[in-house]
Amino acid sequence: MSKPSNAPLWVFVPNILVPEMALERLSANSQAQSFAGLPAGLLQTMARNAAPEYQNADGLDRIEAWLLRYLDSQARAKFDQYPAWAMIQNPEAGDNTAPLTPFTRFWGTVGCLEIERDGVRFTPPEVLQVGQADLDAFWSVVKPLLEKHGWALNTPAGLHSLLSNPVPVPMEQASPWSVQGIRLTDYLPMTHECSDWRRMWLNMQVELHNAEFNKAREAKGLKPLNALWFWGGGEAWQTEVPLPRVKSVSEDGVFDAVKMTDGADEALNRFVFWTQLLGPVLKQGAHSGPKPDHVYCVNFQGWGGNIAVFKLLESEVLQPMRLAGLAFNWVLLGNNGWKTLKSNWMNRFKFWQNTPNWAVLGEPEVQEGPSEEDLQAAWQQGQRDQDSIQAEWEGRS
Repeated sequence: MSKPSNAPLWVFVPNILVPEMALERLSANSQAQSFAGLPAGLLQTMARNAAPEYQNADGLDRIEAWLLRYLDSQARAKFDQYPAWAMIQNPEAGDNTAPLTPFTRFWGTVGCLEIERDGVRFTPPEVLQVGQADLDAFWSVVKPLLEKHGWALNTPAGLHSLLSNPVPVPMEQASPWSVQGIRLTDYLPMTHECSDWRRMWLNMQVELHNAEFNKAREAKGLKPLNALWFWGGGEAWQTEVPLPRVKSVSEDGVFDAVKMTDGADEALNRFVFWTQLLGPVLKQGAHSGPKPDHVYCVNFQGWGGNIAVFKLLESEVLQPMRLAGLAFNWVLLGNNGWKTLKSNWMNRFKFWQNTPNWAVLGEPEVQEGPSEEDLQAAWQQGQRDQDSIQAEWEGRS
């Protein structure tokens, strides 16, 4: 995805795409009735643009995947599966000094790790009740172990902290939002280069499990803070565009999105998370480079819910854009990816194209998963890895 120089405005509509097969079963009249209430600006754009290509998030959280392609439109960030968010640099913000050694910087996120039948479930701190006292107690347990193994804090100890170690730890790890359902044995790299980190991380689990503050949390019915999730390591890469400024569009109006809230859509909260996390690292606003784009994220909960927000979107955002002759992009989100539509003043002259192309709202089905044989082989390998981890933990390796 390239960043259009003439489209500094983006309108994100979460939960708007529907399964293609379900869409195809509807007649044209049924489609028009089902999607009644969409803003006129979107209907016109759907009528006057070619069907856009579907962009798959490739197993990442949708907003994470979109933001990666936005910041790295030339695909210069090299990774096998998980982006190196801890290794991002902004050359215009003074980060063009000594190059980072690969795999020497990671994000560390406080949270709760639960092992389930289908894999690991990591609950990030944003959805836990974490007071300052518990956070301080967590770091009082974790810091000595980190220091013992050569790790340093590059940002203040908080819910998400930037960690570094002069000795590379060659592992790619998923962000807190893209990690759900992976196996613990996939998270714990089994290579010799990662053995010191692996022992430290397992010891950290034991210390946190036995910590008094976690026992007190569980007595109150709260999930324990039993893990420091390492993620975002890899090869260093650079972005030359600033993070976008995010605005929330809801029935209450249009506001700057500066914090995550319970009532906001998941997509908006993800945007807030990433901009708050990466802004200080990229020294946002500390240089005289290009101005940031604006992202308007619509609080749309999906079909069957309230569509009144579209009226406000039309009157408060789209009409002023059209009157000003501004170009902008629609980003229509589904469960596993998105489609991008361009709206510009030239399309307004295509008066003969007035029927929306409802196929734009279709989302392809997810490709079939692994075979039963693949799953069995993976399970057996996981058991072998688990035995190896247990032996290492007990000092028998």
